Amino acid sequence: MTHGTLRIVVCGTAGGVGTTTLAAILFDQLSRLSPSVPTLADHSSGSVGARLPRGDDAASIDGGLVLHDLGPHALGEGLDLLESPSIIAVIATANTPLGFAAADELLGAVRERYGQAGLARVTVVAMGTRGRFRTKRLTEALHLTYGRGIASVIRYDVSLAGGGRIPIHRLAKRTITACDLLGRRVLASAAHHRR
Repeated sequence: MTHGTLRIVVCGTAGGVGTTTLAAILFDQLSRLSPSVPTLADHSSGSVGARLPRGDDAASIDGGLVLHDLGPHALGEGLDLLESPSIIAVIATANTPLGFAAADELLGAVRERYGQAGLARVTVVAMGTRGRFRTKRLTEALHLTYGRGIASVIRYDVSLAGGGRIPIHRLAKRTITACDLLGRRVLASAAHHRR
């Protein structure tokens, strides 16, 4: 529970795993699912804004909610930020065996430093990459080790792979469904931690 500003920190286990794309997806979902949009913070001086599917126009900004694209700093600064109960971490990793190994390392560090309370404020999102990697068992292993629902997968979608604004009208149905579920989960977590 937090009083004041709640920060949703989106950070990656490595560079190039889709952190900025994930931040843009979350901004879009939070904007769609709630009456106001979060304040947007960007580690790279503006690249997340260029990815926003519907732009950043808003009738109302929620000053008590910040969505922060931290970049590829999950194991460093992202882990340190979880010391504050006003931080929710959404971790981007590659939907590959190496990506899941990095996520497992990070979740182990979160559990060691902050226990179950820390894990309750973390969501891992395996972002699809080109190639066919079998990761269903790896996802299940994270669920068994750290808790059901700790990880979700956004499968490879060519419309997410390019730079620039995410073309919503070109996304595959499974991508839209995965993004919607992720947005609802993060919004519910934010509501729970704001009470």
